[in-house]
Amino acid sequence: MLKKIIIGIVAFIVVILIAVASIPLLFKDTIVSKSKTAINNNVNAKVNFKDVDLSVISTFPNLGIELSDLVVIGIDSFATDTLANIKTLELNLNLMSVIKGETYQINSVNLFEPTIYAKVLKSGKTNWDIVKADSTITTDTSKTNFKASLQEYSIEKGNITYDDALLGFYMNLKDVNHTGTGDFTQDLFQLKTASDIQHLTVKYAAIPYLNDVKLVADLPIDIDMKNMKFSFGDNKIKLNELLLAVTGSLAIPNETDMLIDFKFDAQQSDLKNFLSLIPGVYASNFKDMDASGQFAFNGFAKGTYNETSLPAFDVNLSIKDGKMKYAGLPAAVNDIQVNANIKNPDGVIDHTEVNIPSFHLVFDKAPIDGRLFVKTPTSDPYVDMALKGKLDLKQLTTIFPMKDMTLSGILDADVQAKGNKSSIDKQQYQNFYATGQMLATNFVYTGAAVAKPVSISSAKMTFNPQNITLANLSAKIGKSDFAANGSITNYLAYIFNKNQSLGGTFNLNSNLLDINELMGPENTATAKVDTSKLTLIKVPANINFLASVNAKQILYDNYNITNAIGALQVKDESVYFKNMALQMLDGTVKMNGMYTTKDPKKPFVDIDFGIEKMSIQKAFATFNTFKLLAPIAKYTKGEFTTNLKFNSLLKQDMMPIYSSINASGLTNIIQAVIDGFEPLNKLAVGLNSDRLKHLEVNNLLTKFNITDGRLNVAPFNIKKGDILMNIQGSNGIDQTMDYILAINLPRAMLGKANETANNLLASLNNKVGSNVAVNDMVKINALLGGTITKPTLKLDLAGGLKSEAKSIVNQLVEDKKAEFENKAKEEVTKLTDKAKDQIQQKTDTLKKQVDQKVKNEVKNQLNNFFKKKATPVDTTKK
Repeated sequence: MLKKIIIGIVAFIVVILIAVASIPLLFKDTIVSKSKTAINNNVNAKVNFKDVDLSVISTFPNLGIELSDLVVIGIDSFATDTLANIKTLELNLNLMSVIKGETYQINSVNLFEPTIYAKVLKSGKTNWDIVKADSTITTDTSKTNFKASLQEYSIEKGNITYDDALLGFYMNLKDVNHTGTGDFTQDLFQLKTASDIQHLTVKYAAIPYLNDVKLVADLPIDIDMKNMKFSFGDNKIKLNELLLAVTGSLAIPNETDMLIDFKFDAQQSDLKNFLSLIPGVYASNFKDMDASGQFAFNGFAKGTYNETSLPAFDVNLSIKDGKMKYAGLPAAVNDIQVNANIKNPDGVIDHTEVNIPSFHLVFDKAPIDGRLFVKTPTSDPYVDMALKGKLDLKQLTTIFPMKDMTLSGILDADVQAKGNKSSIDKQQYQNFYATGQMLATNFVYTGAAVAKPVSISSAKMTFNPQNITLANLSAKIGKSDFAANGSITNYLAYIFNKNQSLGGTFNLNSNLLDINELMGPENTATAKVDTSKLTLIKVPANINFLASVNAKQILYDNYNITNAIGALQVKDESVYFKNMALQMLDGTVKMNGMYTTKDPKKPFVDIDFGIEKMSIQKAFATFNTFKLLAPIAKYTKGEFTTNLKFNSLLKQDMMPIYSSINASGLTNIIQAVIDGFEPLNKLAVGLNSDRLKHLEVNNLLTKFNITDGRLNVAPFNIKKGDILMNIQGSNGIDQTMDYILAINLPRAMLGKANETANNLLASLNNKVGSNVAVNDMVKINALLGGTITKPTLKLDLAGGLKSEAKSIVNQLVEDKKAEFENKAKEEVTKLTDKAKDQIQQKTDTLKKQVDQKVKNEVKNQLNNFFKKKATPVDTTKK
């Protein structure tokens, strides 16, 4: 009996285990189907997940659901935004609710490695508002298959971004670990949260108030679900090393408003804890920093937050008798005194005021003093500021730890400004007070932020409301040197208004500008400038500068430019060249035109060049376009002059897109020698004349244009001794050729063919008693095709000779006709009038017989000659 009982119990347990284990299999399809149906029916978004995994044993007494690679992508305005990308979403459902099959109760939600991006457009539209207007997801849980009965939730290794373009607010949280526990089924309950955020950044109006700060918080929240009110109990919030306490409440009475009532206070008045929030200070050596002084930070926020208003707030920060010093460094920042207040009495943004009546600190022994007051920031910003101090920059290296950099020099500043933005908008500069100057002397900086050492031996900027005057600037960056003076205009409008241009006029002089070095790698012993990897130079927007330039030497890419003078204007994201003149490649170049990056994906250049007496060989070695479209230059020594109109799109490495080049011009080859050019070698072989392998040209004028990647040459003449060639055609980037040559050359160059022709003509003259001479020159048509390195040649020799033979036959016939006519006339005069008719008939018959005899004889002899000698020349082999 006992044995049967034990067997029965074991069997029962096995059945139960099998039943429990089979639940995922039995309900998986149903749950997946209902999940996808619920999602698709209730959201305006693209939702997808890779897989679903169900479990009971590991989550008992709950049913565990895991969605893998859950992605939620918006539509319409947010079609390119991913609202959520969650590696694993884990839901724990009440097992009995699943078995009953009516409403699924969700007890917990866990997110693993979620990336969440919440976005608000300037219109106020949000990307998380994806629930359909007629969605069954309502407060009436009887209309949905799912019911939230949460007891806990968690986020592990999350990344969350909130980007609000309407309010200019941005918050980013990286490496988020967060848990919350509480009974969400109750109307009143306490939610206990714990947060550990490794990287927190908060910006408002593009100003970073918290930048990459670590946040640790234990924050219990009393929740009133009916009134949507959240009250904060005893809590600890730690920002880096600063410990804060926050009390108050947050309520959401409707869809648009948020009622805020907060108070906060720093619980520790240690200056060092506040300094930990300053970017760059909170580093590995922060713990070794000695800081002292009294620090206070407190405030409140109370009122309604929505699209049009802020809560009233008042924030105070003060530092008294502060001092900070890094261990191991000899100097300190002493006597830090700061009082700052930011307040808004009623939540109207324009009533916000920022007031720092004074701040004072001493870098070692150099004092810095200033003040700042700002009000009416939206209607008509008013500013009252001052800054005065003289700083030996080398002292900073004795105060702050600076690795891999050097800094020295004197900065002396004394500037003040006071007035409303409206005075600047109306150009009523007399109502805006701005004065002062800044001096830099013997400034030197080297470090990772610059490619080459920066040295400013002297510079002076003087301020007034209309402009900033720059005087006595003398500087060096690496090997490049600058000397400049000028003025900057409209700087206040540029600062206070969007889309206002900053104007300026300058005189710039330099002995050497090494652009390659300025754009290249850091200054190391082994670094070499890689000019093959030049990058696009983006012309800044909202800049209108005009500069007269006088540079004795400029190095850019593989160009060595000297004596560059002219004017450059930077305007509308473009650079305009005005009467620029420079020397390069043994010649002089004059330029007028522009380079623009209005569309940075399609940079464009349009320039008129005037080039005088430039080396052909050096131009070929320097310009890629020259190499591709004028390959004959490789085999040409000499110089040329040209007027060229050139425009082209550019690639991101500043090189032309050859298929987009449009150019035209007139070139004068002043003096040149062509030797070793394969197409000429081919022509010389075809014409049996080595003289054509080596050409000398002088003052050769030719028109050309470049379109669709081909150089098109208008007809021009070249004379080589007693050979005259008329040339026209084109060649392309792909090195293909298509040229037509009309050649006049001496008959003597035809060799044996010419000798046979002379013998034949002498024989004909003897037979018919004539004295016809052959033309010493013969015309030949040549077609050059193929490629530059593998040219093809077709010659039309027979056509020219046959044409000449025909003229010889006609001349012989005419000569004999004249002879017989004279003889006939003599005979006629001896006869009587009675025999004239008979004599005329006899004469006509005789003429016809003689004409036909001469023609037949000449044609037979010439046809025999051409059948033997005047076959086409085979030039396919050299």
